[in-house]
Amino acid sequence: MEVAFLGLGNLGRAIAKRLKDVFGKEITLYVWTRDISKAELVSSELGAIRLLSPSKIPESVRFVLLCLFDSNAVEETIKKISTKNKILIDLTTNFPDKVLIFESYTRENGGEYVESPVLGSVIPASQGKLTAIVACRKNIFDESEKLIKAIAEKIFFIGEEFSKPSILKLINNLVLGSFMLAIGEAVAIGEKMGFTPELIVDILLSGAGKSAILEAKKSKIISKEFSPHFSVSLIAKDLKYLEEFLKEKMGERDFFFSKTKEIFERAKNNHFAQLDFSSVYAFILKNLEDKKTNKENHKK
Repeated sequence: MEVAFLGLGNLGRAIAKRLKDVFGKEITLYVWTRDISKAELVSSELGAIRLLSPSKIPESVRFVLLCLFDSNAVEETIKKISTKNKILIDLTTNFPDKVLIFESYTRENGGEYVESPVLGSVIPASQGKLTAIVACRKNIFDESEKLIKAIAEKIFFIGEEFSKPSILKLINNLVLGSFMLAIGEAVAIGEKMGFTPELIVDILLSGAGKSAILEAKKSKIISKEFSPHFSVSLIAKDLKYLEEFLKEKMGERDFFFSKTKEIFERAKNNHFAQLDFSSVYAFILKNLEDKKTNKENHKK
């Protein structure tokens, strides 16, 4: 089985490694990302073949997986691929209307497009425990299922209802971002009140904060170590996509999650962009400390 994997960010790299772990010698894996040094490193780690460009994918490759930052990157990349007789499995979190363009373009050029955004981050990806929401033709899903099952323990297949998986993924990330913001603010406020992050996290896990999100992020919050699994840039992008899409479909109105989007945008623009999105806690803490300092200076 020949597979090309395009996009080796934190999630993409974990998924590519998972595919190699599951299929071993059964899979010939080609990899590409814009960062040449990263592509060289991953290809060496996995025993994969590095591609110089998406245009260099061999004709013999049937499956092309995309795990890119945003819809602009997907659009740019797809146009470089010779899609004839290929199945493009797009794991990217896309702007929903763009998916319709990608599917149409792929089909018109002799290929098949599988919309398959995934829920979960680096650790569940490495364990094959993501959740996939999939739209495509049934026979194409049947052919692609073994690859998707290798990375996802739960799959929602919704037929040829393209763009709906992306809408559902963005709705999921509304909750993800809003809950992470609430946890971050709760811990930051508690810390400024003199409590330790450990105590606050333990109490939240025994009460209203008990969740998979806090379980996954508690060590990052307590240690203040924010190496990225899912970055501030990505959650800010996803919330922006959702806000823009809803305003297109529902008109101008106030969405409560817009405040969450605004906070992540502010964090992104204040040197938190490439940190894990749980670093919103550190951003809020810094903001509280800065305001205290400004107030004290004003008194002087």
